[in-house]
Amino acid sequence: MIEIILYTLLLYFLQLFLPVTLKSKMTPEMFQRSRRATENLKESLPAFLALAILSISLDVQTNDASAYGWLFLRIIFAVIYISGFNLKPANAAGHRAQPLRSFIWALSIVALFDMGFNFIR
Repeated sequence: MIEIILYTLLLYFLQLFLPVTLKSKMTPEMFQRSRRATENLKESLPAFLALAILSISLDVQTNDASAYGWLFLRIIFAVIYISGFNLKPANAAGHRAQPLRSFIWALSIVALFDMGFNFIR
């Protein structure tokens, strides 16, 4: 689990510095999406880290698979979000849906819940 935590922190730092480092090579819209993807990661990172650290301290090894799943889904989420893949045209309110990104995000939340449920199983 420590390895997964380290990979997760690497993902966080990559996402944190990617927009600044590659700003000149990104479109303004892509730059904004990369910033929003990082903000989204910041929202679920504390829950993941708490569950991962609890997994270590309580020796819940069944959480390794869910943690790797969460990390993999977050990488895919970032790639989809930043690239604009599957981005739909704006609706009347100006919102541009990205259904695949939303689905991947939901799966990452399921992985977090699975980690939590493993403590009571």
